[in-house]
Order: sequence, then structure tokens, then C-alpha cells
Amino acid sequence: MMKLHGKWCRLLALALLTTFGSLGLKGPLTTVQAAQTQAAASFTVAPQLPADNVKQADYFNFKVTPGQKRVLILVVTNNSQHTKTFDITPRVASTNTNGILDYGTNNTNPKLPAQISQLISPAKTKSIKVLGKHTVKVPYNFTAPAKKFDGVMLGGFTIAEHHATKRAQSTTKKATGVVANVQYVIGLEFYNELKPSYTAPAVKIYRAGYRLAQARPTVTLGMANQTPGLVGKGKLSLNLYNSKQKKLMHFTKDQLTFAPQSQFKLHLDLKNKQLAAGRYTLSGKLTAKGGYSWNIHRSFTVTTEQANHVKKHAANFEPGKSWQDYLMYTITGLAILVLIYEFYKWLKKRLNKSNQG
Repeated sequence: MMKLHGKWCRLLALALLTTFGSLGLKGPLTTVQAAQTQAAASFTVAPQLPADNVKQADYFNFKVTPGQKRVLILVVTNNSQHTKTFDITPRVASTNTNGILDYGTNNTNPKLPAQISQLISPAKTKSIKVLGKHTVKVPYNFTAPAKKFDGVMLGGFTIAEHHATKRAQSTTKKATGVVANVQYVIGLEFYNELKPSYTAPAVKIYRAGYRLAQARPTVTLGMANQTPGLVGKGKLSLNLYNSKQKKLMHFTKDQLTFAPQSQFKLHLDLKNKQLAAGRYTLSGKLTAKGGYSWNIHRSFTVTTEQANHVKKHAANFEPGKSWQDYLMYTITGLAILVLIYEFYKWLKKRLNKSNQG
């Protein structure tokens, strides 16, 4: 077993601990957790559930009759020492570009039993001021759809600090980092029948396309849940082929949940790969809870104009090298050289002893 010189060992250990220790303590995960913890404690929101609410639900969930009226109450608590303003926005649930139930965008499908303006008053964003260490109750007038409907209607109230989104965008422009903004969602589910029933789900697949989404090359697939109920536990498996039937990429998505009567474009990330002008085909299958499945086969054309636009505006998401990275490489290289040098001296010493013996 070789014995390294004490001075070299101490210097080597100190250098490695300093380099890797400082890099590890500055990871983004710690920053995100601290920001989220601090922001999450600033306020809380809870629904004041009606007497006929489904017992096991911690959100609004009840049966209605056509045209029924009631008042829904949100309880907002400001945990900070200062007066704060909060924005509350009611919406009908939609499906986002990841194929997930979304309360951040209002569903305006004309096939819905009612629109948000007919269900909730006020239907637009309401801003409320809450004194520090105080709680307020915020009432909303609810009116059930005038006609009896099948299935369920899903909606929700999103609550966030006033202009939180604008502040986050402004902060992001000024510095690199993560801005955590807490947003609560209080769900709303109602129906005419206690056990909503409807026929087999009807999911329609529309045309595919190619575009940029958040500066990333993306294949899009138009979809629609034409069912008056959720389509849940969806799983998508698709292959992308070029005009020569060469497989270019495989896409999978799990735990998809489509809102009732929602139409959306599903985004399939190409992982920074770009498509040249030409003809392409998406082929595969979508499955959902209940044993339902839909075969998918959609062809689309990427024009020269589209290909050039994506190439010109796509961002490079490859992680750049920071000074910490280069410092780590330098220290690691020096450490290896020191070890080789010490091993060489130890080996030379052993060989001299062998020759003398």
C-alpha cells in the first residue's frame, strides 16, 4: 500500500472538498425549495364546504338541479405581517398542452352545458385586500346550468398574489434563477345525477403539425375529448416516421387526463432535434381508463418556411459551462497528476529496494 506525503494529501483533500462542496451547496434545487417554502407560508386558501358536499372531498363537489342557485365561499388567510392583495379567478377546467387537467385556462367550448359567465358571478378576476394576520371570506354566486346535462362539469378558483405573474416575468428578465409563486386551486365539480353516467368516451384525433413551443422544436397533435366526463389514466405511445418510413423518434406520455368537452393541442417534445422540410407520419395508440383505446395515424408536411423558422428561433437548451465547472475540471486534473506522481515515486522506491536486495 503506498503512502502519500502528508502535505500533498492534505492539500489534495482540501482542494477537492472546497471544489465539490461549494458546487453542491449552490444547486438550484435548494433555491427552489427555500423559495417555495417561504412563499407557501404567506397565505392559505380553503373552501367553506356546503352541507350537501360529498363527504370525502376537500373541494366543492355536489349535486345540482337545473337553475339552482347557491353561494360558494372561499376562506383566504394572510399569514404575513403586511396587507396583501390576492387575485381570484374562476374558470371552467380545460386540458393543457401536456394532456393534463388545467384550471389556468378557461374552457369556452360551446358544447359545454354552460359558460363560466353563466355559472359564477363575478366571472372575471376579483382582487381582494387582506390585512396582515387576518382572514376574509370571499363569496361567489353560483347558478347551475338551466338545462339538465349528462356527466359532470369541472371548474375551479385559482388564487395568487396580485400581479404575481408579472413580477415573476420581470424578475426573470433581470437575473438568472427560479422565482417561486404560490398559486392555490380550489376545485369545483357538480352534476345532475349523484353517480354521473355517460357512454363510452369519444376522443377525436385531428391533424398533426410542427412548430416551436417555448422555443423548443415540437410536434403537435390536435385532440378533443367530446365526452361530458373525464377521460383519465391515459397513456400515449407514438412513433414519428419520415417519408421513407424511417423511425425518427418515439414519444410516450402517461397519466393523461382530459377535461370534459375540451379541445387542445398536445405537444410532443423533439428534444432539440429539428425536422427538415418534408412529409412525416405519427403512428401509435392512445389508451384510457376503462379499457378504451384509439389508434392514431396522422401525416403532416413540414414546409421549407416552417423548417427555417424553427431553425432560426429555436433556443439552445444545452447546459452551458460555468466557472465552477472549469474549476472542478482543473482541480480534478491536478489531483490525478498528484496521484500519478506519488505513485511513480513509491514505485521507484520499491524498485530500488528490490535491486539492492
